[in-house]
Amino acid sequence: MALFVCTSILVLSIVIALLARKGAVSNSMHDIMAASGSFGAFLLFFISVGEIYSIGTLIGGPGSIYGRGANYGTWFTCYFFLAYACGYFLNPVIWRLGKLSKAVTISDLLGWRFNSGTVQVLTAVVGIVFLIPWIQNQFAGLAILVKYLGLGIDFEVAVVISAVIAFIYIAIAGIRAPAYVSILKDILLILAVLVVGMVAIFNMPGGISGVFHGIADKMPKMLTVTTEPITAGATFTLSTIVFQMLGFYVLPITMQGTFSSQNEKILRRNAILMPLYMVMFPFLIIVAYFALLTLPGLEKADYAFLAVAVKYLPSWVLGLIAGGAALTGILVTAFTGLCIGGMFSKNVLGVLKPDMKQTTMVWSTQAVTALSLLGGVILALFYPNLMLTVVTISYSGLTQAFVGILFACLWKNSSKWGIISGLAAGILVLLFMNTVPYGLNKGFVALIINLVVAVIVSLLTKPDSVTIQRFEAYQEISKMKTSSEVGVQSKPEPTT
Repeated sequence: MALFVCTSILVLSIVIALLARKGAVSNSMHDIMAASGSFGAFLLFFISVGEIYSIGTLIGGPGSIYGRGANYGTWFTCYFFLAYACGYFLNPVIWRLGKLSKAVTISDLLGWRFNSGTVQVLTAVVGIVFLIPWIQNQFAGLAILVKYLGLGIDFEVAVVISAVIAFIYIAIAGIRAPAYVSILKDILLILAVLVVGMVAIFNMPGGISGVFHGIADKMPKMLTVTTEPITAGATFTLSTIVFQMLGFYVLPITMQGTFSSQNEKILRRNAILMPLYMVMFPFLIIVAYFALLTLPGLEKADYAFLAVAVKYLPSWVLGLIAGGAALTGILVTAFTGLCIGGMFSKNVLGVLKPDMKQTTMVWSTQAVTALSLLGGVILALFYPNLMLTVVTISYSGLTQAFVGILFACLWKNSSKWGIISGLAAGILVLLFMNTVPYGLNKGFVALIINLVVAVIVSLLTKPDSVTIQRFEAYQEISKMKTSSEVGVQSKPEPTT
C-alpha cells in the first residue's frame, strides 16, 4: 500500500510538471533558468522553500539531534532564522544586479560586474564541483527512505528512478516544473512532520514536557551545547551558524529563485514570511528526542524520524510520508542539476565560445543536467550513507562566493583580480588546511582568508573603467524607489 501511494504521488508530480509548460519558452536560457523573471509571491515562496528544505531536513536534521544533541539542534534552527533576516537585505541587492546584468546564474552576475570571463569560469567551476555532493546527499537520503520504510523496491532502482524524474521536470519546462511541483511537495512535507510530531507527543506520557523532562533526567548532555573546552562544540556551532547565514542566499540554487522573481518587493515579503515555514522545526526536534527515549540504539541516527513513523503509523500514511520525502529529494536534485547544467553551458562553454546560439546552449544545459544527475547517482550508489559532512563540504565551497557578491554591490574599487585571488585562497584553505584554530568551522576560516586576500589584492590592483561604470550603474538604480523603474532604466551590457 505504501509503495502504491508513493508511486501515485510521483505520477501526480509529473502531471503537474506537464501543466507547468504553459508559458514556457523552450529555446530561451532566461526562461529555462529563471522563468523569465515571472514568478509572483505565491510561487516564489514555494520555490524558495523547495530549494532550501531538502530531504536532509526530514532525515538528517532529526538524525543529527538524535546522535549529537543540542549542538546540532542549535545550529539547525538558528542559522535558518538568521539567514532569513540576512535575505531581507541581500536578496533585493542580488535581484537588482541580476536585472541589470540579465543574469541567470551567479557566475553571470559576477562575470558581468567585474567585466571578466575568468571570474565567470572560476565561479562556475567552483559551483559545479561543490554542487555535485548536494545531489549525492539527496540520493543518499532517498536510499535511507526506501530501505527503512520497506517499500519493496531496491534502493538502487529508487535512486535511478528519482534521477529520471528530476530530469523529466527540467526537460519539460526548466525551472517552472519543479517550482509548481514544490507546492505539492511542501504540503506533503509539512503534513508528514506535523503528523509524526503529533504521534510522538500523544504517545509520550506528559506530552511535550514529558519528552524534554525525560531527556533532562536520562540524558541531560543532549540538551546542552558543549562549552568545556570551548573548542569542543560552542565555537564550531556558532561559527557555523554565522558562516551558513552569510552563505544561505548566495548558493547557486537559491539565487535561481531570486532571479525568477518579478520584483524585489516580493523577495522582501517572502523573507518576512519564510520563518512561518519553520513551524515544523519544533516537531522535528520533539520527534528526535522522543526517538532517543523510546527507540534508543538505532543502527543509524538518521533513522530517527522514520523509526517513529514506522512504529506508529499505518502503511498508507507511510506512503504519503515516503511520497513527500521523495519529492523533497527529487526537487532539490532537479534544481541542483539545472544549476550545474546552466553554469557549465553559459559560463564555461559560453565564455569559450561567445557566439554559441541560444538553442545550442539550452540543449547543452539539459545534457549537462543529465550528466550531473548521473554523477550523483554513481556517488550515491558507492557512498549510500546520508552524511551531514556532505552538506558541510558543499556549503563550505559554495559560500566562498559571498565575498564576490559583497564587493559587487558595496565596493567600487574592488577588482577582478581581488575576487579571483580571494576565491582561490578560500578554496585552497578548504582543501589543504588540516588544523582549524579554536575549533572554528573550516569554511568560516576560509571565508575570512578569502575576504582578507580579496581586499589586499584589490588595493594593489585597479578595476578597469567598464567595471567602475557598471558599479555606478548599479548604484544609480539602487536609488530608484520601485523595481518597475529598474526595469525601465536599466540598459544591460553584454558580458565580456
